[in-house]
Amino acid sequence: MNCLIVYAHPKTSSFTHALKSAFIKGANEASHSVKSIDLYAERFDPLLRTPELHGADNPEIQRYQEMIRWADWMIFIYPVWWFGAPAVLEGWFEKVFSSGFAFHYKKLIGRISVPVGLLPCKKAVVIESYGGPAWAARWIYGNWGWKRIRKGILKFCGVKKIIHVPCWFVPFTTDGVRRRYLKKVQKLAKRLK
Repeated sequence: MNCLIVYAHPKTSSFTHALKSAFIKGANEASHSVKSIDLYAERFDPLLRTPELHGADNPEIQRYQEMIRWADWMIFIYPVWWFGAPAVLEGWFEKVFSSGFAFHYKKLIGRISVPVGLLPCKKAVVIESYGGPAWAARWIYGNWGWKRIRKGILKFCGVKKIIHVPCWFVPFTTDGVRRRYLKKVQKLAKRLK
C-alpha cells in the first residue's frame, strides 16, 4: 500500500509525533510505501490568497496533489485544538482539496447543483490527539470537529472509507494508556489493505 501521511504538530517531542512514528513503524513492518508531509517543518503557508481561488498554478500545491494521486491511503495525524484541526491543516485542505481536483458541482436542473467528490485516493485514516475526555467531546460538544472533517471535507471530496482513531485525554492519562494508543496505531498501519 502507498500511504501518504499529512502531519500537523509543531513539536517533535509531542505525543502526536509519537503517533506518527508508530504509524510509520507499522507501515514499514508491513512493507508499505510511506511518504510524509510535515506541514510545520515544511513551513506550509495556510493562507488562501485571491489568485488561488481562481485556480492559479502553484507548484507546491501541484506537488501535494500528485502525492495524493500516488496514495492508496491518506493518513491525517494532528492534535485537536479548539474542537478542530490546527489552522495549518485547515489551510492545507482549503488549498489542496481545490475545485476541479477534489470536487466539482454537477448541475441538475436550473440553478440546482450537487457536489461530486473527485479525490483519486478513496481511503483515509484520521488520528487525533485530544487534551480532553471523550465524554466532553461527544456529549457536550457533539464531536462536531470530527464530524466536519469526516463529512464536510473527506466524504464531500469522495473519500469512501474513513478510519477514525481518537486518542483521548492525552496530557492527563497514564503512560500505559498512551502506549496502548501507540500500539493500536502501529497495528492499524500493518493491517491496511
